[in-house]
Amino acid sequence: MVVYRRDTRRRYVLALLIVTSLVLISLDSGGSGIIGSLRSAARDVIAPVQNLVDDAFNPIRNWVNDVTDAGKLRSENEALRKQIDELQGKVNRDKAVGSEVGQLEQLLDLPTIEDATGVAARVIGGAAGNFQRTVEIDRGTGSGIDVGMPVVTGAGLVGTVQEASHSRATVRLIDDPGTNGGGVGVRTERARVQGIAVARAGDRLLHMSFIEDPAKADIKKGELVFTSATKDAAYPPDIAVAKVVSIDRRNGDLEPDVALQPVVDLDRLVFVKVLRWPETGGSNGATSDGGSSG
Repeated sequence: MVVYRRDTRRRYVLALLIVTSLVLISLDSGGSGIIGSLRSAARDVIAPVQNLVDDAFNPIRNWVNDVTDAGKLRSENEALRKQIDELQGKVNRDKAVGSEVGQLEQLLDLPTIEDATGVAARVIGGAAGNFQRTVEIDRGTGSGIDVGMPVVTGAGLVGTVQEASHSRATVRLIDDPGTNGGGVGVRTERARVQGIAVARAGDRLLHMSFIEDPAKADIKKGELVFTSATKDAAYPPDIAVAKVVSIDRRNGDLEPDVALQPVVDLDRLVFVKVLRWPETGGSNGATSDGGSSG
């Protein structure tokens, strides 16, 4: 009982000292020298308590600051990644559209990606299961999106719209084995060798099949492949699709095994653009809301 009373008395004394110190510190600085000395002594008394309070609340302040900074950094990273993709897309486009290709497109009156308007959308979810390579976006038929439309980022091709409701759509990625009924028509960057980029089950790489004149095909590791310029194609021409990462020429094979790495990181999609391709002119209720000319 004596120990309890002694502890209680100590707490009262400490509380009184703290209150007195706070009063002295708050006194007007124009007071007498005695008040000034008392105020200095009060600061010394309360300093350990302030240090304890600061030590207790610093982790909370740091956590709040870290959360705030993390949100800002995430937004900045997304914006920078989008800028990098767009710049890389411009570089790839310059590689794709040489003078010969431009002249050929004009002669054949082939449509280009500039002829298609686009709807910007955010990726809000992945595939429901493990057997499909799809993502969900936050725009649908209400924004003019329809099944079969191509989906791109600034860097290159992503896939096609597989399903669409009024406010949502499912995009099948180009590395899904069922993409576009089995492949994307492509051509190589240098020799413009034609072929089809196809996906295989369990493989994130694409493979170039049905290669034009495979025995003489001049394909080099490291070059890009682009969507081919043909009429009634599912994709606009000259969109970067993938980069050649390996070429395996085996005796007895009808064509080499050309492995392709998609230029877009399909596992880190944030924003995409859905192209109204071929341009419908609004026949299916498309509006310009949420979209931008592409």
